[in-house]
Amino acid sequence: MTNPYHDAMDRCTPPEGLRERMEENVLAGRPKRSKTFKPRGFRKKTAAVLLAAALLLGTGATTTWDPLFIRRFGPGAALSALGGAVFQEVNVTSVCDDVSLTVTQALSSDRTIYLLLEYQLPEGFSPGEGERLSYPGAVKYYGTGDYTWEELKAVEEHLWQDYDWSTNLSYGDYFDREDFVLAPYDLTHSKDGNGNSSGSASTKGYDQSTNTITWLYTHDFNTGWSLNEQPLTVLVTPPILEREDGTRSAVTGHPAIVTFQPAYDGPQALTARLEEGDVTISATLSPFSLALEAEGMGYPYYEDMVKDTRLVTRDGTEKAVSLMGVTGGGGSFGPEGQPQEVSTILHFLLITDIGSYTAIRMGDYEIPLS
Repeated sequence: MTNPYHDAMDRCTPPEGLRERMEENVLAGRPKRSKTFKPRGFRKKTAAVLLAAALLLGTGATTTWDPLFIRRFGPGAALSALGGAVFQEVNVTSVCDDVSLTVTQALSSDRTIYLLLEYQLPEGFSPGEGERLSYPGAVKYYGTGDYTWEELKAVEEHLWQDYDWSTNLSYGDYFDREDFVLAPYDLTHSKDGNGNSSGSASTKGYDQSTNTITWLYTHDFNTGWSLNEQPLTVLVTPPILEREDGTRSAVTGHPAIVTFQPAYDGPQALTARLEEGDVTISATLSPFSLALEAEGMGYPYYEDMVKDTRLVTRDGTEKAVSLMGVTGGGGSFGPEGQPQEVSTILHFLLITDIGSYTAIRMGDYEIPLS
């Protein structure tokens, strides 16, 4: 589904000289840490970002959303009261030996985090001709502030020396260890063993002048954890350098971590649950996403569940959730491949006022949200 705002802005032609003036204003308001890098494909939406920045600057806002956030949710979100409640200026940096990790800004609810992450590569590093940097193999989230980089290094360094970070991009054999010191705080697993979570990433690119890669990461935690309950430690495995001949190598020989406290002043997530005979339905609604699970409904795939689901407003109007966002995949099957339970997380295209909804309808079932 397309975003009407983005489509409209792509057809707008700003007045002559507006681009240069807005770029100067936006850059002047950003931290002096690094220059703005524009990778391929960035220019297409520059007009929309600059016009959004003009609106923000015109309001006299004390903080400015990064253009990556504005491109994702639009200037209307940045100017709204809910947008202010979910926004956080972070600017926390952790130096991890030869690399550093910085969280610049974040958008968060009690169940979802969007964060801008800058990874500064080792000094003197530079991709050569025919070489490219790929995403890090893994980004992990832990609900703890108990470990600094030095403390993590003291406990885990003996394993890093013999570990090939560019071999297995899932790193399951490393992070799934029972003796991994951060394992008890893993936010991607529920406290009761149920629930689901999902994440995604996009890159702003590699800035050679600052030797920095910038990513926009998002993750939904439909696991009973609240991001406001404790500090959040983000662990990133090293980016991989890929060569034309197919060989790969990690840019450094260890992961990196940075810890900050998510701040959120918006509404807490709403939940709905029904158990009736063989049917079980559960939903978790946050300003950024809707997590759905259904068992015994006969849906062959999770897409069928999404198409059959509505959010009910206070005046009784029903809104199809399939028109509100995109799914991040999901689904599970019973014995012999027969559908038994389906699940997914739908990511809203816009930041959503969850207080305007009172119930969720799936098939013939209407379940109150609370």
